Amino acid sequence: MPKPTRILLYYDGSPEARSALHRAADLALALGAHADVLAVVDTGSTMSVGEWYLSDIAFGNVRHAMMGALKEALDHMTGFGIAAQGHMAFGTVVDSISRHAGMLDADMLVIGHRTRGRLARWLGGSTHAELVERCKGRTVVTIACD
Repeated sequence: MPKPTRILLYYDGSPEARSALHRAADLALALGAHADVLAVVDTGSTMSVGEWYLSDIAFGNVRHAMMGALKEALDHMTGFGIAAQGHMAFGTVVDSISRHAGMLDADMLVIGHRTRGRLARWLGGSTHAELVERCKGRTVVTIACD
């Protein structure tokens, strides 16, 4: 298997994403890989909380928060001398990650992992499993919070 040359990191500023950021930086340095950082304004979950309505002000606030998270991740990467490029997407997280993985031809995806409670596991399938299914042929690395 050839070594990965392009890593796509999903980053939302959460503690799990920060752990994934540190691991992605380590991987990029060790592999000499280019890093892409993706922040997603998750319109699906944001709108479902707001009864399928998202005001311009609320949308702007969410977008601003994700832009701040993206800048934080890019600053971290460039601080370690890693060539990194930022991307902003709008939609669901899994759709956005799988779409960008294809567009960027990423070899490896790095995402934070949050342990779900019993009810969440009972109600629905695994987001990580769906991502693996949609991104066949790419390595998917999930990182738990340090």
